[in-house]
Amino acid sequence: MRLTVLMLIVLSGLFLRLDQAWQGAEHNLPDSAAYERIARGVSRDGVFEQRGPGTPLHPQPASNYTPGLPLLTAGIFELTGGDSVRVARLVLALIATVAIPISWRIGSRLGGDVAAIAAAAITAFYPTSIADSGMLLTEPLTGTLIAGAVLAVLWAREQSGLHAWALPGLLLGLTSLVRPEALLVSGLLAMVLFALQLRAGLRAALLPVAVMSVATAVVVAPLIARDLSGSGRLVPLSTGGGQTLFTGSYAASGGDPTDVMPRVLRSNPDIRRQIMRQNRRSGEGPASITPERVLALLAERRHPGTPADAALSKMGRDSYISQFESDPTALSRYLLGKAGRIWWRGRWELIDSLPGRIVHRGLIFACLTGMLALAVRRRPEFWIVGTPLLSATVIGAVLVASPRRVLALWPLVGAVAGVGLAGLVRLAFGARIRRRWGRSHSLTAPDALSPQPDTIAVRR
Repeated sequence: MRLTVLMLIVLSGLFLRLDQAWQGAEHNLPDSAAYERIARGVSRDGVFEQRGPGTPLHPQPASNYTPGLPLLTAGIFELTGGDSVRVARLVLALIATVAIPISWRIGSRLGGDVAAIAAAAITAFYPTSIADSGMLLTEPLTGTLIAGAVLAVLWAREQSGLHAWALPGLLLGLTSLVRPEALLVSGLLAMVLFALQLRAGLRAALLPVAVMSVATAVVVAPLIARDLSGSGRLVPLSTGGGQTLFTGSYAASGGDPTDVMPRVLRSNPDIRRQIMRQNRRSGEGPASITPERVLALLAERRHPGTPADAALSKMGRDSYISQFESDPTALSRYLLGKAGRIWWRGRWELIDSLPGRIVHRGLIFACLTGMLALAVRRRPEFWIVGTPLLSATVIGAVLVASPRRVLALWPLVGAVAGVGLAGLVRLAFGARIRRRWGRSHSLTAPDALSPQPDTIAVRR
């Protein structure tokens, strides 16, 4: 019965994603459009650059984007003999659907059948995950890979051979090609696994982690070397970290990344005038005024001759240091607010409506409940599953506080939320059964029966 329910959920989720991928999104996000253009540059011209129709005169450097999704899309273009983005979206929709049974399996291992079905349903029917299938975004691909890596870790811990640890390492490496923050997840997860295995001895703790780490390095090392030779700096697979660090450190925005560019333009009117002069010469309109362009000009003014990403990194670090030295309490509140923002807000198209906010925040509450249940009953799994979630929280607090960081982990969030919902269901039904048993017991207990004659008095 449970497999039948799972099959229905998977097929429904697949249909919804394929339909969205076929139709395409009504409004393509800038990142999605950039990935399309980079994939065309790789496929047509053999260069990792934005090429083709719609490329702005002042595009964000392609090196700011991780290579995984553009390279996959370019490979699809090569196999199909064209550059149909629709075909690429359909392939990504199929990959995203794989996350549904993975989430089900994690939920089953951690919380039983009810948790498994809830996990699969949350992963399959979350509206934003379905909507993302209409674009080329990293979130659906990342969700499948990171959930698969966590499941592979849980599986590898039950195996006797070291070879089993290569699978989670490879999956974490592939995830890092899509989202560079997965490198942090890999490092933290390695430390967690080492600590968990240390009771069995140093050798038993070190060897599995070493195999997993080597497998990850095999995947990411060539592209890290490419970035090092291209930028002259050791960067985690992309060079956009400086912009995200500076944006994240801009306390005047209150943690809202969309408010940074307007504030920078208001406080630096010369930059606005420079952009307007450039636009008059090029014929570009207001749509060309992007955060990347504005912050690059700001970096050039603050640190002339320094690459924009390196300059923005320094500005972000200096900003955080200054805030810590002047008012550490205010900085703590700011970081906590940003950490909460990535979890509670959700993407705008969902939270614009009251039902959407209720659904999203209810699922996040269920995820928190699931983590508490794991912390009490299954401590090793709590640390393994919680490491990616904690990493996303820390990264969101320090860098850009975007709800997309949670979407990249949604199958894992769904699995933990399924555990939380299953626990709440058991708690509710358990209380109901106890109340019924209590009433039944009160009717049949000896002290509730009809009064019996006093045998001593009768004998008298």
